[in-house]
Amino acid sequence: MKKRSKKRSASSSDRRPEAPPLFIDRCAWSRRLGDALQAACVPFIAHQDRFRHDTPDEEWLTAAGQSGWIVITRDKNIRRKPNEIAAMNAAKVVAFILAAGDASAADTATLIIHLHRKIVALATRARPPAVFTITLGGQIARLDRRGRAG
Repeated sequence: MKKRSKKRSASSSDRRPEAPPLFIDRCAWSRRLGDALQAACVPFIAHQDRFRHDTPDEEWLTAAGQSGWIVITRDKNIRRKPNEIAAMNAAKVVAFILAAGDASAADTATLIIHLHRKIVALATRARPPAVFTITLGGQIARLDRRGRAG
């Protein structure tokens, strides 16, 4: 009788799919955040690496949604402007809005690194389009279609 190995072989079904990258909007970007994400091996795309500074929000939102990037922004108005809402809906964007506008670059970096797994889990489970807020205390709430916590 042949002995079976108890060690499982690494098959393609055993590998975790790679997390979608975070797309860091220009208003959330800081060198400190980029350095922290890089040090933590968190995949990310900085706005300035793909788009000009004056690229309309609808354009980069469309690209982010079509590419499956998770949007990180400080722009609270993104959920209120009809043209940006339309772009998010059409491209099925998943976005996280940093609600603490006065957070320092260090606070933002710490927060995003700490919450990265939760952000990815929520983003991958959410039916897009989806918009969440993140408080400085680390609470995440999904907003309804009218932009209110639901």
